[in-house]
Amino acid sequence: MRRTFISHFTLLFAVSFIVGCGPRLPDGMPRLYPVSIEVTQEGAPLGEAMVTLHSDSPNLARWVPSGVTNASGIAVLMTDGKYKGAPLGTYKVAVVRTSLDPHPEPELVNEQPGSPGAARYQQLETARKAFIYVESPYTSMGTTPLTVEITANQKMYPVDAGKKIKDAIKRN
Repeated sequence: MRRTFISHFTLLFAVSFIVGCGPRLPDGMPRLYPVSIEVTQEGAPLGEAMVTLHSDSPNLARWVPSGVTNASGIAVLMTDGKYKGAPLGTYKVAVVRTSLDPHPEPELVNEQPGSPGAARYQQLETARKAFIYVESPYTSMGTTPLTVEITANQKMYPVDAGKKIKDAIKRN
C-alpha cells in the first residue's frame, strides 16, 4: 500500500513538474490555442511551405504565428517561433515555398576553405537556380487573399494557395 502511494505521488509530481515547466510566455502575450493550417494547391497537399499569419489588430500585430508544412501540407503553428499555438483573432495568411536545384557535386560540400574544391563549390552554389512554387499574391501579406479566423473551438484551418507553379527566381 505504501509503495503504491509513493509511486503514485512520484508520478503525479513528475507530471505536474513537466506540465508546469513549459516556456514562460512574454509579458502581454495573449493566451495561445493549438492551431494547424492545412495548405493545398489545386487540391493536393503543399509540403515544405512556410506559412505566416498577420493580424491588423494592434493587440495581435506583434505576435506572429508561423510554421512549415509537412508532406501532408499541415503546419503546426508556433507564435514567435517558440510558443505553440496562436492567439484568437482574424489573420491574413501568407504561404511561401522555394527550393534550389540539387547540388551537382555533393562531395564538394565538406571541402576545406581555400581549397580548389571549395572554390569550385562556391562557383557551383552561386550558379544554382532557385524556384518559387506559390503564385505571388499568396506570398505577401499585402496581397494575399487568404484569411483565417482563429477560434477556441477549431484546431485545423484549410487554405488553398492557388495554382501549382514552378517559376525561376531571378537573382541580382
